[in-house]
Amino acid sequence: MALRVVFGILLLVLVAQQAAAGGSGGKERRWPKELKEDFQFELRNIYSNRQNGSRYNFLTKYRYPSSSEAFDFHEAEEIILKFVPAGGMGIKGDAFTEVLSLAIAKALWAKFNLVGLSFRIEVQGMSSDVRSHYASTVTVGDIEPWVSLVNNFPGCDGMDTDEGNKACRIYPILNGKDRDLVATAAKKAGKHDKPKYCDFCG
Repeated sequence: MALRVVFGILLLVLVAQQAAAGGSGGKERRWPKELKEDFQFELRNIYSNRQNGSRYNFLTKYRYPSSSEAFDFHEAEEIILKFVPAGGMGIKGDAFTEVLSLAIAKALWAKFNLVGLSFRIEVQGMSSDVRSHYASTVTVGDIEPWVSLVNNFPGCDGMDTDEGNKACRIYPILNGKDRDLVATAAKKAGKHDKPKYCDFCG
């Protein structure tokens, strides 16, 4: 009987010690060898002279092989913006959004060492003579696609001024200043924040 009591006490002490050590018996928990590291960024409220004048959101998500392969996402941004004006990177201004999204995805995939990429273009309805929002998503490699959510085109406050709001951009640049709106564009494209025609295209 006494032996059982002693054994029970020793067992309780051992359990208490393991609990104090985080339940791992005092051993440090090892970092897993396999992990997935993603990065994502968004370019929103970008006006272009594509498809008779459109307002875009560009959503980019990619997965690194490891942290050592990380790069400045502005390098990817520069690639995307080259495609925005009509004819940019050889893609015709009237090309379908699916053609544009695929071309951009291929350019990003070719430039950077990635294991997965999901690229999505959202187009605001009424900015390209289409009454509803629409989008195109291209996904390649080991990564989950962008979830198909309702397109989000927040207002561009200040579009009634010559300078406009820095949250909104126009490509191609019309007055020599990046992200600035010319007066005529601000007056027409800013009305109800839903341009119906390409008033800002040269």
